[in-house]
Amino acid sequence: MPSATPVGSIARASRVLSALSEAPLGASLTEIMARTEFTKTTTHRVLTSLLDVHYVYQDPDNRRYHLGSVLAKIARTASRSDLAALAKRSMRRLADASGDTIFLSAPEGAVSICVRRELGAFPIRTLTIDAGDRVPLGAGATAQALYASMPESKRKAAAQANKSWMADFNVTPELAEECCADFHRRGYALNPSIVIPGMSAVALPIITRSGRLIAAIGIGAINDRMTIERIESELVPLLREEAAVLSEKISILEREELF
Repeated sequence: MPSATPVGSIARASRVLSALSEAPLGASLTEIMARTEFTKTTTHRVLTSLLDVHYVYQDPDNRRYHLGSVLAKIARTASRSDLAALAKRSMRRLADASGDTIFLSAPEGAVSICVRRELGAFPIRTLTIDAGDRVPLGAGATAQALYASMPESKRKAAAQANKSWMADFNVTPELAEECCADFHRRGYALNPSIVIPGMSAVALPIITRSGRLIAAIGIGAINDRMTIERIESELVPLLREEAAVLSEKISILEREELF
């Protein structure tokens, strides 16, 4: 049948990728042949196709094959999609209860990536970032919550790497550290119109039982709606409740190696 060839090709590629996933230091052509039980010709043909799409790369010195960065990008995207789906109900509850805009961001290296956004009913909305947008760690409430939840060495390395980019958001490495200290004093991240005048936000990290930093969830609104009284009596309690729900969900999946 005409469909047999592409399906067979995908199956063979999958076996080669699986073999490489079990070889963190890379694998030679002979080793891949042994793990897949393919002939030399078949193994070389599959590897050539995978090299063409950057799913695999070959070390020029020792000729060993490794999984490529494109696969890592796909895996990260899939992980963020899972996170967005898991957080959907919590974010909707927050948007309905507060009437404001809800943001969920996940860390990736020195970057904070917006995974999902939910809009509340209040007519003046805070649309500072949307799903897929990337900002430096420390720039904005959810990025501040992520930044402040990291070890000092990682924070400072991220700030140094992002120094010029941070300036686009009115943030410096020194200000990021000040916000970090403020986070630990308050127990939540507060962005008082630092990034965009007239708009403020608060956020909390989502951390699993094992101590793994997964994401940060936040609420943004115009300044008139972000008084300290409302933040501390209404918004932060709402965030704590949903952050705890998400932490528990993800901890269960993490324990079963499903997340």
